[in-house]
Amino acid sequence: MSAAPDPETVALIRSIMMAVGKGDLPAARATAEQALASGRGGAIVEGLLGTICCQSGDLEAGIQHLGAALDAMPEDVGMRANLATALQQAGRGEAALDRCDLPSCERDPSFRLWRMRAYLLQTAEDFDGAARAYGRVVAAMPDDFESWNNLGNARAALGDGPGSAEALRCAAELRPDVAPVRLNLATTLREIGEWDEALAVVTAATRDFRNDAKFLRELAYLHKLFGRDAESLDALERAAALEPRDADLQVAIASERMSGWDMAGAEDAIDNAIAIDPVHGEAHIFRAFQHEHNNRIELLRPLLSDATARGVDPGALHLIEALALRREQRFAEGLAALSRVPEEMEPIRRAQLAGQFHDRLGDADAAFAAFAEMNRQQTLDPSQPVYRADLYRAKLEQDRALVTPGWFAGWTPPSPSPHPSPAFLVGFPRSGTTLLDTLLMGHPGVTVLEEKPPLRRVEEALGDVARLPGLDAEEIGRLRAVYFEEAARHAELDPAKLLIDKFPLHLNKVPIIHRLFPDARFILALRHPCDVVLSCFITNFRLNDAMSSFLSLENVARIYDLSFGFWEQARAIVPIRSHSVMYERMVSDIAAELRPLFDYLGLDWRDEVLDHRRTAKARGVISTASYAQVTEPLYDRAAGRWTRYRHQLEPVLPVLQPWIERYGYAL
Repeated sequence: MSAAPDPETVALIRSIMMAVGKGDLPAARATAEQALASGRGGAIVEGLLGTICCQSGDLEAGIQHLGAALDAMPEDVGMRANLATALQQAGRGEAALDRCDLPSCERDPSFRLWRMRAYLLQTAEDFDGAARAYGRVVAAMPDDFESWNNLGNARAALGDGPGSAEALRCAAELRPDVAPVRLNLATTLREIGEWDEALAVVTAATRDFRNDAKFLRELAYLHKLFGRDAESLDALERAAALEPRDADLQVAIASERMSGWDMAGAEDAIDNAIAIDPVHGEAHIFRAFQHEHNNRIELLRPLLSDATARGVDPGALHLIEALALRREQRFAEGLAALSRVPEEMEPIRRAQLAGQFHDRLGDADAAFAAFAEMNRQQTLDPSQPVYRADLYRAKLEQDRALVTPGWFAGWTPPSPSPHPSPAFLVGFPRSGTTLLDTLLMGHPGVTVLEEKPPLRRVEEALGDVARLPGLDAEEIGRLRAVYFEEAARHAELDPAKLLIDKFPLHLNKVPIIHRLFPDARFILALRHPCDVVLSCFITNFRLNDAMSSFLSLENVARIYDLSFGFWEQARAIVPIRSHSVMYERMVSDIAAELRPLFDYLGLDWRDEVLDHRRTAKARGVISTASYAQVTEPLYDRAAGRWTRYRHQLEPVLPVLQPWIERYGYAL
């Protein structure tokens, strides 16, 4: 331990500190330098001078004086901490860490050296060492919210999500008024799957920090994970109101609006993004996909020219060019353009395009590999699509187990509906249902609901399929009202027109539909099971619970088997009417396949229904994966496509073979 300073040194230090207190650092530095030059003050004044130099921005002089002072007083932990801080500020982290060695930290009752050591280790990405050091600090000083917060961050970097959340909860409880702490806690909870708690934390924070858009962004993200698209969009729009010059927010808003098929709103948001940032690559890519989805392909080349003139990132330009080349059927050139897009840019869409190019060029192996990569990227979505797909299939099996002759025999008698019953167009996705509903739309006596949620609202009101047998007439009437009220939100209902509810996987909803509408007619769209399964695997769907099964070939086959198993089991027990339409016959002789369907539906034949391209262009936005195909002339190249992928499909053929035989197809 150093000796106490003499009175002359004390007076000198007081003089220096008075100058510092007045903010006169030059005078304080001059006094200290004069004292040292005359041999007065010793190590204490040397250390004080070092601190003053650092405060003045002269780090190198400060480090020199602090180092000399520490050499003279190696046990002084305050001097050691000051030197370590100066070295860190000068970018000499390793030298700073040397001053925070473990023996010195153990001698520091203030834990300042421990905090500095932890921070330096964290900066050097030694997260294990940082977590141990922060652990020592909070064990001794449990009210240190900053160290709890940093401990949480270090544990998160180590992959210890629960440990990170535990530390961050402590920090947030100590200082709920510190926004970054609350945000760290929310994002950690979301990342470890504690979505309910994360939502509670973020919702409260949006009230406590009303002007902080970061919480609204996180709220939007969480709502998206829960599948609450409207709430996600609302949070994004509130964030954009706080940060109107944020182009990324506008792109996110565009994505949400497009997901809800608000194409005009999506275009407005992209206009805003490009107005804010004229070279925003993602905004231009999004605009290209908007044009392509809306079948406004004549706008792709002008967009590319405009983006090039603006100086948009070359990778984005190549992706837009590849999209244009695909619609121009210049597949080899498209593949070349795609090869110039960076791997990290739009990896899902890039893989999808690569697969489509290879497929049209006849390279099945390369195409399948690209589509597999597209789906692998999709599995990384934070909404846990693989897990959700497992739950969906398990629920489907559970519902199917209910449907027995005894269960149906217990149903109370149905009551007549005051409204004409809809017809239901079902099948498996990619079975030609969009082409078929477009053809039906061409009839003036038909209104088509294309994949809208009326039946989902009924299920929400019902609560459980197991309740179906005991429903009385009043409850059935209430559920019908729910159905038609929701249907009216999406279409103008006319009692004189046949309402056709097209939703392929309502294949699994026969009991609910029959309970509400005992006289409903079903249209079953069929296509070769191998073509259907392959097409689902190679299509980039929105990841709802059902479509999440399409990310692996095996799971597509499983859900195909489950769905048609449910359909056949249900219609063997429940007395429904159904008529099948085969995709292969439809593209071969459309009139011959449709005339019996129109007779079944009680519709008079109209030749104009055959002009599906006119109907497709008139209908506006097409909200399915077949948006491009239904505006083209009928073609049969997709029929039998699976044979080029026979090798890749071999593992699932045993699952599909019974259905291939049942519906009259062949291997």
